[in-house]
Amino acid sequence: MAVDFDHGLFRDLGDEPVSAPVKASATWAAGDLLKLTSGYLEACSADDSPYGIAVATLVAADSPSSSGDVSALVYVGGNNHYTFPPDSGNAAITLVGKKCDVGGAGSAKISTSADGSLLIVDVDVDANQVIVQLNVAANFAGV
Repeated sequence: MAVDFDHGLFRDLGDEPVSAPVKASATWAAGDLLKLTSGYLEACSADDSPYGIAVATLVAADSPSSSGDVSALVYVGGNNHYTFPPDSGNAAITLVGKKCDVGGAGSAKISTSADGSLLIVDVDVDANQVIVQLNVAANFAGV
């Protein structure tokens, strides 16, 4: 029997959340992929390099009018497992061990990979979900 997950934290393996300042007018859902823009958190778009995963939802009423007036908790380590639906296509067992990109704030792009910011560690084919870790090594610059 498949568990009905939308997206977000799937398995807590010890990554502690950190606090980071929020960009003005930013909003997101709990479990969304977040990026840093000029040092401030906002939701990822397709192909962005994620900084981490939102611990809680940020609604417009709580979003700052000026960048940095509010901070939010975000998971940033590479240990925890997160679940995301593909932005298109179907999750398949052959994806395990492969890297993929961000499909949007709440999805994984399993069709191609430019930066490999997510590492697929498992799949739930019944729920059409990929289980990923943040591939923190993908964000390091080459020599």
